[in-house]
Amino acid sequence: MRRAQQHRRLLAVAAITTTAAALTAGCTAEPSRIPPPASASRPAVTPSIADPQAEAKTKILATYSAFWAESVKAYEAGTEQGTKLVDYAAKDALNQTLTDIANMQRAGTTMKGAPGHRPEVSAVNLSGGQPTATISDCFDLSTWKIIDRSSGQVRPFPTEQPMHYITVFDAELQGGRWMLTKFVRHGDRTC
Repeated sequence: MRRAQQHRRLLAVAAITTTAAALTAGCTAEPSRIPPPASASRPAVTPSIADPQAEAKTKILATYSAFWAESVKAYEAGTEQGTKLVDYAAKDALNQTLTDIANMQRAGTTMKGAPGHRPEVSAVNLSGGQPTATISDCFDLSTWKIIDRSSGQVRPFPTEQPMHYITVFDAELQGGRWMLTKFVRHGDRTC
């Protein structure tokens, strides 16, 4: 009987030792392979201060892209109705775009496709009361076609019209958002 009790004790000790060994198998001097929770693994990092020039350039180019998306709709429809041109252009830029659309309407033409662009913000002035910017673009007409409204036929561009030329847009920060205010086509400056 005594032997049986000793045998049970040995089995119990063996079971406890085996369980303890299994539970502590991962406890070594090496760091755990399971990452700790994010809050415990890294100290709090303060966000870096954004570059105001870079942030402004991103917003300006977004306005420029949106302006052209709406302009393409207006040139194709022959009207600014149903577009958001006034959300992206003001002053001379808006007036010149509306004049171009009206002239095409009178000429019985529309535009199909979309112009190509390679815009870059060439200047930003965030100081003073009126932040301003300049966008330079290599404007590509090769993917935009003049269409005769009555026949649906493609009309050629004037022979003196370059297919790639520089356009320069001015922009102003108005009411917290960038607006295109003026543009000049430089047909003599090809790109």
